Amino acid sequence: MDDFLAGSYSRDTAIRPKKTDDGYERPDVDIIMETSYSTSDDPDDVLQELSDALEDKFTVERINKRSVRVVTSNAEIDVVPVIAAGIIYQIPDRELGNWKYTNPPGHNDWSSKQNEDFDSRFKPLVKLFKWWRRENKTGKRPKGFVLEVLVAGHAPRYETHYGETFVKMLENIYAQYGSLAEAGIKPHIDDPGLPGNNIISKVSITDWKNFIERIRVHADYARRAQNEEDMAEATRLWRKLFGNRFKETVTAAKAESLAGYASAPVVSTSAGYTFPNQPVAPNKPRGFA
Repeated sequence: MDDFLAGSYSRDTAIRPKKTDDGYERPDVDIIMETSYSTSDDPDDVLQELSDALEDKFTVERINKRSVRVVTSNAEIDVVPVIAAGIIYQIPDRELGNWKYTNPPGHNDWSSKQNEDFDSRFKPLVKLFKWWRRENKTGKRPKGFVLEVLVAGHAPRYETHYGETFVKMLENIYAQYGSLAEAGIKPHIDDPGLPGNNIISKVSITDWKNFIERIRVHADYARRAQNEEDMAEATRLWRKLFGNRFKETVTAAKAESLAGYASAPVVSTSAGYTFPNQPVAPNKPRGFA
């Protein structure tokens, strides 16, 4: 049997964790555990047995739909039992009462390939998009891996200026889905790890329409910020997208890059606005995202 990391932590697309009620900033970590169960085993029983086993050494917070959540001083961990099914896996779904196909290693490989194709700009851009989503939540979903797929499908791959890349990505997403959303139509967006699976099947049409509308409005803000000569006004507009953690600097010319948005220290470029200059590990939250 095997176990391995999955989710945004393993793909290096996690952003700064939110502060919990007890004042801690703990990353969410997904751990996949290959088991000897079969699809004839009841998902609810499997998850309950896993919870009982974990309670011997960990604090179990709850049993989720497809995992067991445990809390440590350093992380909040979702432990996911799976059954090997060839090169992919099956995962229990206690609400549906059956097992669903999943492919976390395939998602990890796909994400790494995207980062290569974007010349290492993919993962920073995903973090930027996730931070925007956190600051501008319009519903429960879309989130997580869906945002990664949207970045891969709609961000310009060869644009090196992160501000321009982000603007064009929002514009491209709205151009692709805006008219459909206005008509009340939710598209099929293929899962790169499981072709044929729609990764937004769980997103309600209301949440999807609100998400696309926010993208429309913020694409306009971002374009205005990118074209703005007055740095104070440009900063004000960018903060509509990214919140007050978006740093203001005192230099006069336009930003060449938003690349280092994810951590401290802040570095002033030839710009009136910048992000800090190094990515931050999820277990050392500081800086912007």
